[in-house]
Parts: sequence; structure tokens; C-alpha cells
Amino acid sequence: MKRYIKYAFIVLASSLMLLSCMESYLGIEQLNLGSDTPEKVIVNKVVPKSGALEIHFTLPKGNPNNAQVVATYINKAGKTVEFKVSRYSNVILVEGFTGTNEVTVELVSVDESGNKSDITLVKERPLLSPVEIAMQSLVASPAFGGVKLEWENKEAQPFAIHVLTEDEIQKGVKTLMEDPSKTIYSSDSLNTAVYLRQYDNFEQEFGFVLSDKWGNRTDTLIRLITPFKEEVIDYRLIQDVAYFNPSYGTAGRDYTLYGVDPITGIQNDGTAHSASFRPKTMFNGVTASNDFLAYKFFVQPPGQQRTFIQDLYATLDLNMDLRLSRAQIYPRPSVSYLYARSSVKRFRIWGTDDTNNTRWSKFPEGWTLIGEYVGKEPANRASITQEETDYFYNRQEYTIAEDNVNPSANPTASFRYMRLQLMETYTPNETFYTINEFKLFGEVIRTY
Repeated sequence: MKRYIKYAFIVLASSLMLLSCMESYLGIEQLNLGSDTPEKVIVNKVVPKSGALEIHFTLPKGNPNNAQVVATYINKAGKTVEFKVSRYSNVILVEGFTGTNEVTVELVSVDESGNKSDITLVKERPLLSPVEIAMQSLVASPAFGGVKLEWENKEAQPFAIHVLTEDEIQKGVKTLMEDPSKTIYSSDSLNTAVYLRQYDNFEQEFGFVLSDKWGNRTDTLIRLITPFKEEVIDYRLIQDVAYFNPSYGTAGRDYTLYGVDPITGIQNDGTAHSASFRPKTMFNGVTASNDFLAYKFFVQPPGQQRTFIQDLYATLDLNMDLRLSRAQIYPRPSVSYLYARSSVKRFRIWGTDDTNNTRWSKFPEGWTLIGEYVGKEPANRASITQEETDYFYNRQEYTIAEDNVNPSANPTASFRYMRLQLMETYTPNETFYTINEFKLFGEVIRTY
């Protein structure tokens, strides 16, 4: 019993000695490096940035306990905004400013004990913020079925564009209300245009406000806009045609033997993998599947390497006279097809109607080139952004007139029969083309 009492006494004494060596004990020793005020931060240079100040500084030498540098300012809403960098940095970026008036930033160093130095004041004028630049450049113009918005975001800064539309709060009284479903998020320097749809074909008021992650909001840009008339084309009316000898097979075919109709001299349509992948499957309303797949023709002279003919055709009867306004392409929803493989990068749309009596025996004679279109590339293939991914899978759109790259085309011509000329895949040496859905919009002149 005496032995146990002696052991307990030793443990108690050891604990008291340990506590006496520290200010407090919470499982981790709390260091006390004193209460001396660290010396002030020395500012070497201030570089104005878009909505920011880049402050270059030096910490006074001889104090190894400096932990970090803290910059603060009061924003226009009266809230304190704070930025921190470690002692191993010599520059701090202070963001969230709007306007170009002089601003004041307080800079302090903080040591390991939490002691702060005296304040070093930094006064400088920032450049216009990204949201202000975007608002100054924002253009809202009529488009088929809605509004086209264009803006600048050269530094790829994140911000949101809020869309306000007319809402009747009581009979005969309208006001602008934000439509959260139409909010646009921009963080890309290349994709700085978007279409807002669907809106009816009458004059109406739209408003646009920009905001950033710092809580800054611009004034409202208000525009009266009359969207152009546009319909979503009924894919159920669109059917395959067999006049250009489409075929089925599980591989490409020899162009010399099968590529050209010997009577008309016209290149035959491509070889679909099976009936489940024929051209009609591009027009079935399913945007997230694995539909149309057709193989390119190949050429292989004796003793030489096989090469593939890039041009591949698919021909359809729309069963309507149509003036096309835009088209949306939905590729296969797999990461291996993201700006890659058999996804279509370049294509043409050819059209004709029933007045062309030689439409099945001559081509391109008698047919009208409606337009030629080229798919976008990501800014950096090694680091594709979420916005670029979303665009490719869900918003890959081609405006028939504005996005046409061929000066010989006539984008305003109406037509009934359409011949798609697929010209280039994102991976050039891919042996086939795929399109999940080819969605059409425009003005229907007549239905058959």
C-alpha cells in the first residue's frame, strides 16, 4: 500500500512541475516568445492591377519569429477584407477593389506569438476591376430566339452576369426581376459570348448586372430587344435518304472500290457501324447517349501505308422547307471524346429543295453551301477548365450566319434536303466520326 501511495505522489509532483514550466497546457505546449512589437513592414513597390494592388515588401532582418504579413482594407460596404502571406513571401496581392480612386491598405507583420507590428499604410490607385471592364464591353444584341451577350475577360477572372427579364407583378404593371436560371458564370478569356433563350418574338426589356466573388455589383445595363423568330426543329420529321448509297459495316471501306458512285461520280455517304448508328440517330432527341458512328473511307496503294479520307457525308430529308438559324452538337458524353478522338471539329451543311430536279444525280452542283463551321479548342489542352468541358458537352452551338467561316456560303438560303459533310475530327488520325445529337433551330416555311 505504501508503494502505491509513493507512486501516486511522484506522478502528481511531476505533473505540477510540468505545468509550472508552461503558461497553460492543452496537450500542446504554448510557446511564449515575448510581447515585443515586431518591426514595421517595408514596402518596396506597389503595382496596380485590375481591381487589385500587388504589394512588394521586405520584412526587417534580425527577427526569426516573424510568421506572416497581413493586409487589410475596408470595402465600400464597410466590411474589412483581409489577405495573408507567410514570412517566406515578399509579395501580397490585395484584391476586390472597384473604381480607380486611391485606396488605403494597412500592412502589418505578425510574429509566432501573435504580436503585430505598427501599421504600414499603402496608398495607390488600382486599375478598373474585371467586372467593370466586362460591363463597359458588354453588348446585348438580338439573336434567333433570344439575346446574344458578348463581353471581355482578358485576364480570365471569375464573375457572374445576372439576367433580369420583365415580370408582371400585377395586371398591367411590369418590372425587371432576376432570373437565376439564366445566370452566366465567366472565368475564361476565350469563351466570352453566350446566347440567352428561349424568348418570344416581340420587343421586351432586359437587364444585366455583373458581380464578383468580393460582393461587388455593377449598375444595371438595360436594353430593349426584339428576339428574332425561331423554332426548335421537330427531329421526328427528319429521315434518312439512300440516294447516295449509305452502307453498314464495322470498319472503314476502300475508297477506290466503294467511295464513289460509278454512275454519278459523287462520293457515297459514309459507312455506319450498324442501323443503330445510322444518320437518323443524330436526330432522335437523345443528347446523352452513344448514337451516330460512321467510318471514314481509306486509301491504301500496294505496299504503302493506309490513309483515311477525312470527308464523310450523311444525307437527310428534313420533310420541311427550313431557314436554319443555328445548330447544336452534342458529342459522346465520355472524357475520352472531350476535344478528342472522333468528335467532329469541322463540318459543312449543304442544302437543296424540290426545285432541284438533279439533286440525287449531281453534287455539289445544284446544292447550296449553307455554311462551314469549326469547333473551338480549349485554351490549354493540358488543363481543360470546367467551363470548357460544359461548353463542349452541353453548349456547343453554331450560329449559321455568324459562325460560318466560308465566304462562298449562303447561310440565309432555305432548303428541305440536307447533306452533312464531316471534314475533320479532333484527333486527325481517328478512323471514324461520332455525333450524339445534331439539334436544329430555325424558321419553318413549310412542312411536308
